[in-house]
Amino acid sequence: MALLSASVVLLGTSCVDDDPNPIDPIETGATLTAAMGANMANQVYVDLSEGTLSSVAVNTWEIAFENEGNGIRTNSAKKVGVAFPASTSFEEVTSTSGLVFAYDSEDGDLSTTALASWTINQPYVLDLGIDENGNVLGIKKFMITSKTSSAVSVIMADLAGTNETSLSINLGDGNFTYFSLISEKTVTVEPASWDFVLSAVSLRTGAPCVALGGGAKPGVNCDVYRLSTTASINSYAGVTAATDDPFSTMETNDDPASERNKQTIESSNFETLAISDYSDLGASASGNAIGRGWLQILAPHSNGIYKVYDFMTYIIKDEDGNFYKLRFLAFKGGDNAENGYPTFEYELMTE
Repeated sequence: MALLSASVVLLGTSCVDDDPNPIDPIETGATLTAAMGANMANQVYVDLSEGTLSSVAVNTWEIAFENEGNGIRTNSAKKVGVAFPASTSFEEVTSTSGLVFAYDSEDGDLSTTALASWTINQPYVLDLGIDENGNVLGIKKFMITSKTSSAVSVIMADLAGTNETSLSINLGDGNFTYFSLISEKTVTVEPASWDFVLSAVSLRTGAPCVALGGGAKPGVNCDVYRLSTTASINSYAGVTAATDDPFSTMETNDDPASERNKQTIESSNFETLAISDYSDLGASASGNAIGRGWLQILAPHSNGIYKVYDFMTYIIKDEDGNFYKLRFLAFKGGDNAENGYPTFEYELMTE
């Protein structure tokens, strides 16, 4: 496999494999910038062994079906949510009143996704999320009528019952078949090989509406969700990660003057970590083994100032058994030095 040296910087989101004049193979690692964009409009897949970034627009898909199993993912990066009406009649589902929407967690566990407990001929209500400008894309009712090893059949319609359509989605190669409920097409999302993906994720910032009683107003004073950046490892393919955090005992908060937020890259153990530290640090196969821990928005949040914990190092073991150490350096980039451009450096570990 090709490896890149630490002196190489790749900007943007184009995959190196598309370049008619690829970079010559060299020796140790790379510094890469993933262009998610200020509005986090792109999901960027990272292949460490090849030093490549593959970008896909967040609005490409809403739902993904596991090809060799029954898992279903929804696109939390664009706030796709799922609600569970009490009725088992597709025709009788006509409103979102009283419904609570669920979102996929960032740990990648298929047993805890929003649609983990789906059943045949049970209607669901899907919030299609937002577009790249933050505009809402609407609500649909949705039902899976059959699933075989090669295809999934679904019905969807507006809540009023209009624009009803029946679809047969052929399952393809790879781990998941990704589908756009808006364009009613199967789309290509994951590259053939990747180690982690930088993506937005929906996080609840308001209390559950059920906790507020009669004064609850979903999306106003409860069940409020915002997007945050996360790095999800490809646990489905066996990728794992361990974390070295010299200041793990310090409180993580948004106070710019807190002790943790004053620490710098000078305290990083990046240069001295060895493969033997991987097990000692406690490796994890959870999808959020890297997660959001490397980044913190500082108060006041309206200023959009982020602290990148460049003193943290992640040791990543890929599906081929190679070890890499990686640390994030920045969150600003692009032509206008905007947020949404995570930059990281990494090296292949040989001892």
